[in-house]
Amino acid sequence: MAMPTIVFLILAVILFLINLRSGKHWEGLRSAVKQFIVVLPVILLAMLLAGLLEILIPEEFIKRWLSQEAGLTGIILGTFGGMLMAFGPYASYPIIATIYHAGAGLGTTIALLAGWTYLSLSRIPFESSFLGLRFTFLRMTLGLIFTILAGVIAHLIELLF
Repeated sequence: MAMPTIVFLILAVILFLINLRSGKHWEGLRSAVKQFIVVLPVILLAMLLAGLLEILIPEEFIKRWLSQEAGLTGIILGTFGGMLMAFGPYASYPIIATIYHAGAGLGTTIALLAGWTYLSLSRIPFESSFLGLRFTFLRMTLGLIFTILAGVIAHLIELLF
């Protein structure tokens, strides 16, 4: 976690200095504070949710259904779990990280993340109304194939290394 923090700090300082030269640094800082105030409650609640989820999920469930030993079963569960997650990134990433650190296999975790990214059911009403049912069906079908494939490849990599 330290490396992304350092990279973001360096980028922030560089952008601040660029804005300082144009005299718009205060405007940028005000905008950042406004965004922070909006996002902070979501982040705090997501961390609370992830912590409570970590305690709630039985270790036996993780070992039996989501671990490396679960194999294709874990990948399928991860895929469909990702489809059902209707949260934004501030909530989804902590939840996915919690499940991974609780003992889920790499293939299952990759399938969970890919399922959330490519197959989220919460997008279907908007997507189908703007792009049509045929497009949505095709994207969901391809997304399902690629999500499971990504999970299987990650599982094989985890087995090899």
